Amino acid sequence: MSSKAQLTLFLWPAGLFPRRVTYWLVLKGLVSSYSDILAGKTADPNLSIVRLGITPPKFGWTYEPADDPLPASVSTSTPCLRVRDAETGAERWVRESSSIIAYLERAYAGRGPALAPAGALDAAATGDLVGQLNLALAESATYLRHASPQLAVYAELRDEDRSRAAARVGHRQFVRGLAKVQAWAADSLATTGWLTPGTDGPGLVDVNLAAPRRYLELAYGWDLFEDEELKPLDEWYKRFQKLPWWDALEGGPNIHPAELKFTIEKFEI
Repeated sequence: MSSKAQLTLFLWPAGLFPRRVTYWLVLKGLVSSYSDILAGKTADPNLSIVRLGITPPKFGWTYEPADDPLPASVSTSTPCLRVRDAETGAERWVRESSSIIAYLERAYAGRGPALAPAGALDAAATGDLVGQLNLALAESATYLRHASPQLAVYAELRDEDRSRAAARVGHRQFVRGLAKVQAWAADSLATTGWLTPGTDGPGLVDVNLAAPRRYLELAYGWDLFEDEELKPLDEWYKRFQKLPWWDALEGGPNIHPAELKFTIEKFEI
């Protein structure tokens, strides 16, 4: 990676999509612990972390360090990556979690384990898997907005406008989307036990799916792989949880804000 690039990650560590970045940082060896992330420390002086927090009851963002907030003109979401040219000061931004870790994986290609495949076909297959996964997550959001009364409030969806039919359709399409991911990754699951093709261990696809699986369990008590047809993904996730850093990162108390624990009404889906 060019030493002329200064990289800054804006992360709310407890969030769904920021978790993708957190898992990538740990797998890549750029942080050694969750405390490193909370301290904004990485193993590369050119990569820094601005930590975001949420303050109830209005849930506005706080920043650490406070003098480097995420510009509203750029984005109001997290994660976000700023790439600044050290010589000219010119800035560009990467705004989506799956794009951020794909960029970082290329930027740090010579460091740590390879989390993306080298071959063109495997790289294309990885793109297919991540794209399908993100489509499935969009369907899950439809389900949750209608099934969770608290999220409906955040989504400005009136209670009388919540729909069991919409929840059922969103859930069904979500499961179908995950079933596609599972089928498309069948070869790599059979050979390596992981979702990312062309890698020896967990890679970009694994990170992209493990993060929402964990977050939605913490926030809603929802096991994304509860359907019997998704049993191979459930077994994959159990393997992911056995990675040596998992317990230290995800096993502590207060890993998820109590104010953001929601419920799901168990519609007949």
